[in-house]
Amino acid sequence: MTTLPDTRAQIDFLDAQFEDFQQMQGLGRRQRECLLRDDLKGLNQAMTQTQDLMVQIRVRQRDLGGVISEEARREPEVAQRLERLRKLLESISQVRLQSEQAAQGLLTQTRQEMEKSNLQIRAKRKYGHPAQVNEPRFTDGLR
Repeated sequence: MTTLPDTRAQIDFLDAQFEDFQQMQGLGRRQRECLLRDDLKGLNQAMTQTQDLMVQIRVRQRDLGGVISEEARREPEVAQRLERLRKLLESISQVRLQSEQAAQGLLTQTRQEMEKSNLQIRAKRKYGHPAQVNEPRFTDGLR
C-alpha cells in the first residue's frame, strides 16, 4: 500500500471519510426508525443507500491508499481527526446494535402475531361443527 503524499492530503482524506461515516450514522438511525415503525419500504431504501455509501468509502480508501503514516499521526490535526473518526465509528456501532435489537423485537412480535393467527384459523375451522363425542360402548365390547 502506498501512503498519502502529505499531511494535508491525509487530513482531507480523514475529513471526507468522516463526512461519509456521518451519513452512514444518519442512515443507521433512519433504518432503526423504519424498523420501529414497521416501514419496510423505507428500510429497504435506507439499506440500499447504506450499501452505496459503503462502496464509496471503500473506493476512496482504495484510491487514496488510506494509510496514515506514523509521522502524520503525530500531527495534532491528524490525531484529532483520527480520534473524532474513532468516536463516530463507536457511535455507529451503537446505532447498529440498537437497530439489531429493534429487528429482534419486530421478529418476536411477528412470530407472536403469526402464532395467534394460526390459532384463530384453527378455531375458525372447528367452529360450527358438531362436537365429536365417542360412541358409548358396553363393558362387553358390544354396541
